[in-house]
Amino acid sequence: MGPLSRYPVENQCYHLITRTLDGAPVFEESANAIVVVDALQFLRRERAYLLGYVVMRDHLHVVLVPRGDMTVSGLMQSIKGYSARIINARQGNLGRVWQRSFFDRAIRDEAQLIETLKYIHSNPVAAGLVTLPEEYRFSSVHPSACTDVELFLFG
Repeated sequence: MGPLSRYPVENQCYHLITRTLDGAPVFEESANAIVVVDALQFLRRERAYLLGYVVMRDHLHVVLVPRGDMTVSGLMQSIKGYSARIINARQGNLGRVWQRSFFDRAIRDEAQLIETLKYIHSNPVAAGLVTLPEEYRFSSVHPSACTDVELFLFG
């Protein structure tokens, strides 16, 4: 049996997780993490509602809602493809930065969304990188971050 297909549902919120190839700590270098945050901010313009994210040393959590005809697969391809091109160009490398697959979980209601955001924002604390989630620079809970939570929930 091959991989299961993903079936898009309009206005469906997803928690997506993807890892770097072989768990390489690609995002320990701040400039590389910034590339991923920039890719997420680009998607906000017209491809997805960005509700939350955290870029860890070897993986990414992102909570988003595809817009228009975008799919979660298309959004992940965009994030991974753009960031890999920029990171490889910066470092003079060729090849993959990310593992091929990703995990997705549909978020069914506001309570699950809040719990998911708490979970992803607690990752840097659990990893011992900061004492408070708001201190982690590459997270949507950081004071400088921009998301679409209020726009998505309240129009």
